[in-house]
Amino acid sequence: MYKALLYICLSLLPLYGLAQSPSLEQAGPMEAIAEDANHIISNILCSSQNNTTILLTWKVPGKTPDFFAIERSDNGRSFETVTVLNNVEEKPVYQWTDEAPKKGKSFYRIRYSFEQEKPLYSRTVSFFIAGYVSFKFYPNPVDHILIVRSDTPIDVQITDGNGRTRISEARVQGLHTINVSSLEKGIYLIRFSNKLTNVISQEKLMKN
Repeated sequence: MYKALLYICLSLLPLYGLAQSPSLEQAGPMEAIAEDANHIISNILCSSQNNTTILLTWKVPGKTPDFFAIERSDNGRSFETVTVLNNVEEKPVYQWTDEAPKKGKSFYRIRYSFEQEKPLYSRTVSFFIAGYVSFKFYPNPVDHILIVRSDTPIDVQITDGNGRTRISEARVQGLHTINVSSLEKGIYLIRFSNKLTNVISQEKLMKN
């Protein structure tokens, strides 16, 4: 009996170690982050001065990799390669500019390797380009129930032709329904405000 219990415990040790590994959890099941200090990309940062481009900077304190592959994602899980920097020379700071970033939040990471070894990954960083409101509402015209979908928390306000607020709801996110049965037939203004990005959008709403 004791031998059987010991066998089970020893069998579970590799699984437990894998579940507790922060490096594997951050990079993904088939990806690895360098553990050797000479192979680690450090000080990776995202910045933007004009809200139209994103500057990515990073350092490699040790050995210079064979290449840098810049990868981008809009959800932090599925990445695509946007450029590859070959013939890398030793520099105190490396940089690359995304001239056409997507509106909203983008995630970046750097894939690299040494002497054709397995690829390594930097930690993931993110940046938000304002001017994007990820929401939609329907149906329009509406009878009784208005549906609002939003990726981020937004405030929703419906006003009539006299400027009076008829319906107001705060921090609407995901799939949300608003009962507009109290509104009379006519034209209204529906206003969406994102306090995180200071973006405001206003559209006409038709009530049947």
